[in-house]
Amino acid sequence: MLTLFLRAVFLDLFVLLILRLTGKRQVSDLQPYDLLMTLIIADLASTAIADTDIPLLYSVVPILALYLVQQILAKLSLKSSAIRRLICGTPQILILDGVLQEKIMQRTNYTVRDLLDSLRSKDIFDVGEVAYAILETNGTVSVLEKAAFQKPNKRELHVEPGSAALSHLLILEGKVQKSGLKTLHLSASEVEAILKRNGLSLGSVFFAQMNGDGDLHVQLDRRNGSKVCYFPAASSGGESSEK
Repeated sequence: MLTLFLRAVFLDLFVLLILRLTGKRQVSDLQPYDLLMTLIIADLASTAIADTDIPLLYSVVPILALYLVQQILAKLSLKSSAIRRLICGTPQILILDGVLQEKIMQRTNYTVRDLLDSLRSKDIFDVGEVAYAILETNGTVSVLEKAAFQKPNKRELHVEPGSAALSHLLILEGKVQKSGLKTLHLSASEVEAILKRNGLSLGSVFFAQMNGDGDLHVQLDRRNGSKVCYFPAASSGGESSEK
């Protein structure tokens, strides 16, 4: 049992290292070849864990070989578009100028129901609103809506856009987050003062984020009804809106 435990720990850490070296990506972002390599590595590792008669090298060496092949193919793909097309394929247009492309859908085994599911996941419930839909090489569908259904941006509405400010976590479960304080150049006392100015206490806050412009998004804990509050330019004492 101890041998099984130690083999499992070693191979788990080894496989984790190999997968991290291949690049931090979600399963949904993997190309077919990368997903195949991941499954083979998992099978090699599980076989060695379950059967103690198999030397660890019988799993470690093939896993290293797969990693090296993957890295070589990745480098070649960067230098040659032909190799990239061979390994990863090419994007396929499922809807062109509002018309479903039957031949391409048949060739890619992508049904109309699959397409409708993908559109609904992007908040599009009428295929008539779509100008282009492209099946990407990782299996996701990119969609361009027809001009009449596209959302106008602030520039088109002649509205002052302001700055694109990234939000940072300030409070989680009533505790101030030091990383957020450091990024926003705030102190814990300043955060408590902002909350007090808006009639809140630190202990009542479940979650709070602030962006670089000073806008504060707060959700109170369950004891306070999980109420959501938004304080524009909170650092300067702006008025709040609540949900």
